[in-house]
Order: sequence, then structure tokens, then C-alpha cells
Amino acid sequence: MERATSIESADAAAIPLRYRRWKNHPAPGTDFPDITPAATDGATVRQVVEALARQLPGDTEIIGGIDVGGLGLAGALAYRNALGMLDIRKVGSIRVEVIRTIMANYELGDGVAISRAHGIAGRRLTIVDDCLMTGGHALAAIRLIRRLGGHCDTAMFVFELDGMGGRSLLAGAGIRVHSLRPLPQAEPEAPEGGLPGPPAASA
Repeated sequence: MERATSIESADAAAIPLRYRRWKNHPAPGTDFPDITPAATDGATVRQVVEALARQLPGDTEIIGGIDVGGLGLAGALAYRNALGMLDIRKVGSIRVEVIRTIMANYELGDGVAISRAHGIAGRRLTIVDDCLMTGGHALAAIRLIRRLGGHCDTAMFVFELDGMGGRSLLAGAGIRVHSLRPLPQAEPEAPEGGLPGPPAASA
């Protein structure tokens, strides 16, 4: 079911943002917000990237995108700011045979994989993904970045689901979290023919 919300532009105008919710995914009681309906609209994508860029620390050298929703956002941010890009792969999204083949060239963490060829030691990274839920993948990615000698203390997201503990988990590891729009963990069904959005974010 498609829905609509908004994010704030640089001049404080409301930017409409369409998305859809996958009911009971990835677990019962959680509706994953999929940004795909907005991803094919060039003007919206540009506004989302600009909104994320306003939260980007000035000392960032590399943008790390988490598989899969964060990869395109990371590429766009890296291009916009003339920064490097790191692709952080979820091990579950790569075939086991491929992991076994490339293991010599990859570092594997708790569910994520990073190529050693990126050479991130001593460099400062910011990670980005489409949605913050429990924070598990983001924390695993940052731990692996740190294990490889990189410095990372900022994570950015388009959506953040309330009540799932992701922000607290990351804060406990010294990670600053920026998200463009909080959403409820689950949403009621939309009325017939409607595109309801979530309640307005509280200040």
C-alpha cells in the first residue's frame, strides 16, 4: 500500500515523499517502509540527497552505503560531495559460493562484508541507509569499519521506525544518528483510494 509523507527542504518547505509499507516484514508487527515509489522520480531523489547532505559531517572522506537501500544514496552523496564510496554488503544477500570464493579479499563481520581493496584505514566515514530499525546492520557495519582501521561515528537514514531501539543501540556505541522522517513501527491500513501519511514528527 502506497503512502505519502514529507521531509523538510533547505528553505523549510515540505517535500512530498511517497513510499510503501511491506506488512509484517521483516518480522510480525513491523511494516518496512520501502522508498521505491520515490526512487524513480528525479526531483524527489535530488531533494532527499540534499536533505541528507545537510547532515553530513564536514570531515567525511568516504560515504558507506549499506546493502541494499543505502547503496544508491551513498553513490549520489559521494558524487555530490566529491567523496569516496564504500559498498557494505549484507552477507545474506551474497551467494554462499561467492563468499567462499572472495573471502581472501573481503573482511567479514557480523552479517556484513567489506572489500579490503577499499583501503579505509585512517580515513573518516559516514554510513547511510534507507531505514533505521533495530540498528543491527548499521552497528555491524561500523564495527567492521573500525576493525579495518576506519573512523566512523555518524549514521544517516531516510526513515527511522519508532520504538525499535535502533537509535539507542547506535548511541551506545558512540554513533550520532540523523534521520529525515520518523515513522511508526506499523501503520493502519490506508482508507480506500487514500494515501495517508504518518502523524507529523514532534519537535
